[in-house]
Amino acid sequence: MPLDVLIARWFALGWLVFGLSHLLYPAKWAALVLPLRAHENGGLMLGTFNVLLGLMVVLGHNVWVWGIPVIVTLAGWLMTLKGAMYLLLPGSHVLVMPEGKRMERGFRVAGIVAMVLGALLTYDSFCRR
Repeated sequence: MPLDVLIARWFALGWLVFGLSHLLYPAKWAALVLPLRAHENGGLMLGTFNVLLGLMVVLGHNVWVWGIPVIVTLAGWLMTLKGAMYLLLPGSHVLVMPEGKRMERGFRVAGIVAMVLGALLTYDSFCRR
């Protein structure tokens, strides 16, 4: 199996599972992430995770063709850029992370978006390839 297909399938299933979890348990996710927002160096942890995952996608799935696969490529680049920003400007995470109930609402919205993208990628990477 080509690496780009493997990464697309991994993202597809991951987005479905994480999306459903975000939708079902937004308060638990907010409780997990809020301490990172409160800590001035929380951006370093978030940045490390995002850069590592984003670079893996960018290096293994840099597909720039119009269609569903480009979603994974764009996600990889966005994760890499977001992670680099958090690593180079460690306090910047506080500026973009909401607090309290707004964070819970954000997890619900992110869950819906992740499930839709996951469903599209599942169809494309498992059924069309």
